[in-house]
Amino acid sequence: MVSVGRQRRGLAYVSVLHGLVHVLELSYGVVLVSVAEDLGITLVTLGVLANVFGFAYGTMALPVGVMADRASGTRLLGLCSLSVAGAAILIGLAQGTVLLGIGMASLGIALGVFHPVAMTFVSRIATSTGLGFAYLGTGGNIGLALGPVVAGAIASGLGWRYAYGLMSVPALILGLLFLRLPVVARNVTETGESLPVEVPPSIKPYVVPLALVLIVGVLNGLIYRGVVTFLPTHLSGSIGRTIAGFDAVMLAGSFTTIALLFGVVGQFLGGYFSDRYRREWLAVISTIVSIPALAAVWGFSGMVLLGSAAVFAFFHFMGQPVFNALIADYCPNCWRGRMFGVYFFCTFGVGSFSASFLGYIAEQQGVATVFFVCGLIGILAAAFTLPLLVRSYRKERNTGAVEPSVP
Repeated sequence: MVSVGRQRRGLAYVSVLHGLVHVLELSYGVVLVSVAEDLGITLVTLGVLANVFGFAYGTMALPVGVMADRASGTRLLGLCSLSVAGAAILIGLAQGTVLLGIGMASLGIALGVFHPVAMTFVSRIATSTGLGFAYLGTGGNIGLALGPVVAGAIASGLGWRYAYGLMSVPALILGLLFLRLPVVARNVTETGESLPVEVPPSIKPYVVPLALVLIVGVLNGLIYRGVVTFLPTHLSGSIGRTIAGFDAVMLAGSFTTIALLFGVVGQFLGGYFSDRYRREWLAVISTIVSIPALAAVWGFSGMVLLGSAAVFAFFHFMGQPVFNALIADYCPNCWRGRMFGVYFFCTFGVGSFSASFLGYIAEQQGVATVFFVCGLIGILAAAFTLPLLVRSYRKERNTGAVEPSVP
């Protein structure tokens, strides 16, 4: 049995690291303008570098998902933290496009280790697994919401390089703390019993719904990467013109944080409602409502723009726990870890390519056009989400009950 003190330390460390992961993930979009001015890099090139980061971030989920079942979670999280610290320092010292690209790729690889390992770690160390995941998610949500304003405040006062350099300090400390934790045994329950070995069933019944979810994951990933990369610049450029005397980088971080705070609420409610209502309906609602919100971000300015960004954040992040739950519904338990790794890859790895494409759009047509294109991608996502809803009703009609989670 894992001691209460050890559980609390482990959950505290992994939750704080989750927040730091998302602070560093969103910092790049906040300091984009400063990096462009300092290094003389175009938005297209900066979009490509965001693509490199995002692809590395998402791709790591595939091999790491396997590693998490074979190695100690504490050691992997310690390695993740120390690697994050080293990559952040490298970015802060970059003097040109090549070194910045290497630093962004390194940071993507380091951050990409976190999610598959952290999920496995929490499931092994927490006596109350649901509460453990609640702490983990809370840490990530706080980092996601506060990341832009933290990065903006540091970059505004000290420069964009310090935004990365200073954040390497908590990563280094967390790495050392993880390495001091006892090794968490794998494939063993909290009482010391060996976990049973499951026999994988036929994949045929799950192919269609899982394929639809993965396609929507790719499309939502394209939207996500485009929005988090270019929203700070768009908000500071539109609203910042009406607020004289404030630093553009600080405004970018503050406005983005305001919008993403609504995403924190949306994500919590998405998880809450997914246990009470038909998940396919929630998936359709979160996807469809995001479309006019993105259109409004493209077409309006000032406070209406900020409000539209908040509505988008609410419904987009509301969909995240819903689609995670759908994967659990459509996938046997013995495949869930791998499928979550594939889904993370589709969302953050394949989805990262939008940064390059949308960087070109921003350079040629203006940053606002990025959100019009994201709205068009949202229409495609809705088109692939609707069949999930139709399928769930057909399943209910044929079986006489709502489709349960697969054991």
